[in-house]
Amino acid sequence: MGPLWLDVEGCELDAEERELLAHPTVGGVILFARNFHDSQQLAALNQAIRKAAKRPILIGVDQEGGRVQRFREQFTLIPAAQSYARMPNGEALARESGWLMAAELMAHDFDLSFAPVLDRGFDCKAIGSRAFGDDNATVIRYSSAFMSGMKEAGMATTGKHFPGHGAVLADSHVESPIDERSNLFEQDMAIFKAQIDAGTLDAMMPAHVIYPHYDDLPASGSSYWLKKVLREQLGFKGIVFSDDLNMEGATVMGGPAERSQQALSAGCDMLLLCNNRRSSIEVLDQLPITEVSHAGSLAKKHEFTVKELQSSVRWRETTKQVEIFNAQWQEQNA
Repeated sequence: MGPLWLDVEGCELDAEERELLAHPTVGGVILFARNFHDSQQLAALNQAIRKAAKRPILIGVDQEGGRVQRFREQFTLIPAAQSYARMPNGEALARESGWLMAAELMAHDFDLSFAPVLDRGFDCKAIGSRAFGDDNATVIRYSSAFMSGMKEAGMATTGKHFPGHGAVLADSHVESPIDERSNLFEQDMAIFKAQIDAGTLDAMMPAHVIYPHYDDLPASGSSYWLKKVLREQLGFKGIVFSDDLNMEGATVMGGPAERSQQALSAGCDMLLLCNNRRSSIEVLDQLPITEVSHAGSLAKKHEFTVKELQSSVRWRETTKQVEIFNAQWQEQNA
């Protein structure tokens, strides 16, 4: 597989997209809400993507739950991560929600949901209720349960946003956050270390946040964070994804081709470049053709259809549990 992940515009592929997907630098596609019309169409789109690529390719989406869930109609509404620790039986529901989220996506031929968020705290504009808690123990407990459900379904896990995005108020989608702290290793990053040590993470996504006490580049483009800390000190062996390099927090690294090369050189294995076709074409034209030989480990582990999933006892029971949980959460926060 190549290192670059692209997006597509609509519910069907156009001629240019088919040509782009066949490029050897492309290794993945990330879909958004605009790519969904109904369940049957979504599965057909993913099949068309795989056919156009003419080789193995990964397909992913941000389907965390709560406010970051791209597909809602004909999918179960997954609770916000924040809710589990604040409700009875939350740990068990986190596990079942992880299984349900992963299973529903895999039934539509997805490999990955870029989840879970391992950032702590609810104040950051980019994170908020996406966090499992505002202390390390809570985040570790409930994210572990959620990931165990994902893995049981057969989906790889992606921890984000290393080494911690939760302490800055700024949203890296629209600005360049700066975290001035000097004790990151003892605070937010300890969550990532714990999950690496536990062997729960298959992939990692670094933050477009600058930590000037340690380095002057965002973690997504920093060899200090990705090579020295993540690989050497923490011993992480999985795949490293960049966050979307078209986000404002990445623009300090230059134009699309420059920031893509910087992220690769710093230690990212795969690059997300979304919602800007011109940028994608520029990067395809300039980025050297490379292969990510071990990316296939992130492919979904099981094959089943939507009909087969929805005929299972576990799916029916879990959707009921999640619906009840969501109703109770809404009532508590009314």
